[in-house]
Parts: sequence; C-alpha cells; structure tokens
Amino acid sequence: MKHYAIMEYMKVVNRLQDVYIKTEEAWKGVHKRRLDEGIISGWYLYKVHYAYEGARHNYVTINTYDDFSRLSNVYPRHMVAEADPEKGYDGFEDMTEDSRKKMFSELSKLIDSCGPIDKTLTNSKYLKVAFMTVDECHKDKYAAMENKVWKKAHQYLVDQGIQDWWALYELEFPHGTSVGYQYITVSAVSDFDKLQELDYWGAYKACYPDGDFDGDYAKTLALRQCERAELWELIDVL
Repeated sequence: MKHYAIMEYMKVVNRLQDVYIKTEEAWKGVHKRRLDEGIISGWYLYKVHYAYEGARHNYVTINTYDDFSRLSNVYPRHMVAEADPEKGYDGFEDMTEDSRKKMFSELSKLIDSCGPIDKTLTNSKYLKVAFMTVDECHKDKYAAMENKVWKKAHQYLVDQGIQDWWALYELEFPHGTSVGYQYITVSAVSDFDKLQELDYWGAYKACYPDGDFDGDYAKTLALRQCERAELWELIDVL
C-alpha cells in the first residue's frame, strides 16, 4: 500500500486547548473537501499524553496521502477561503495561528506494516510512537531487521487481538543528522489497558521458540537508538 504521512507538531498552552480543538473542528470542512477530492486519504488529530511545559509539542495532526503527486498542493488556497467566506483566507489563518504554535512538520513514507492499517486507523484510540535514530550506513540493515525479525512478533500481537496494527515510517523531509531521528515506529491499540499487554518478549518467544531474543535485541540496539517514545490519543478523525 502506498502511503505518505505529513505529521504536524503543535504546541498549545493549557488555557487555549479548548480553543484549539474548536479551531481544528472549523478546519474539518476543508479537510472533508480535500478528502472528497482525493487530495488526502485521511486526517487525524492526536493529543500527546504526559507532554508538560517543557515538551516540544502536545498535539499532532496527521494527513495521509495515497500518492506522492498529491503532495504538490496539499491546501489549495480557495478551499480555505471558501470554508468561511466571512473570515476569508487571512481571517481563517489568523484564527488558527492564535490558537496554537506549529513547531515543525515532517513528511514520512510508510515502508513496512502489519495488520489492516488502512482499515483500523480510525478505530485505534492510542498510538505508541517511537522515534528512532539510525546511522545513514545502517538504514537498510535496520529496516531489514524490523521486517525479518520484529514484524512477525508484531503480527502475533495483532492476531492475539492486543495490537490493532504496527507501522514503520521513514522520514523523507526533513532528514539528516540535524533532525535527530530517521524512523518512526507506531504500535496502535484500541483500549488503554492494551498498552500494558504489548509484551514484545512474549511475542518474540511465541514466534521463535528457539530464537535468541537477547542476541536479536542486541543486534537491533546496535542498529538504532530510540530517541524517545510518546503516547498519543486520538481526539478527532475524518
């Protein structure tokens, strides 16, 4: 499945969180039109848990695309202007800027997954999102390790009804040493309690009864480092 994602990371002060949510609701008319016209394949709004004052962001929006060519003009100006004729384009933008600060945006490409990601994304209430640092010379080896070893364990968790799906994204833009990470892994669950059931050791042993977990884990750590992991909760979706 071809799949690209633009993730936009927002910082919202506590007193403006309700205002920001209402602003995103106002944008849904634009997103719906983009969806209907085939520009995007989905839109999602997440709140980042345990993201306090010092955190770089506390909300994230994801826009998904089925084809790279759709990325050339993701927000046609006339669609924004027509969403609220009284405000017009500038008024709509001013309302948005007043409610939050966009910290940065990223374009990523889905390179591996298991579980019906295209069908269950809207039903997955929580995402465990991990940002992975991988040396440029180890990218192919890291992606192969995820595919040949860990993907089977993730599929086991899907088959057991614990995990909805798992995905591996590679950053397209920006990328490089200054970004700090090159890959993002996502483990999706429908219920909060399922987060505690994401037993990767148990899943590995179920898939590879005679496998060397410690050895494979050490090989994985040699290829990548987890910069950080976050918990995202789905707030709204189209």
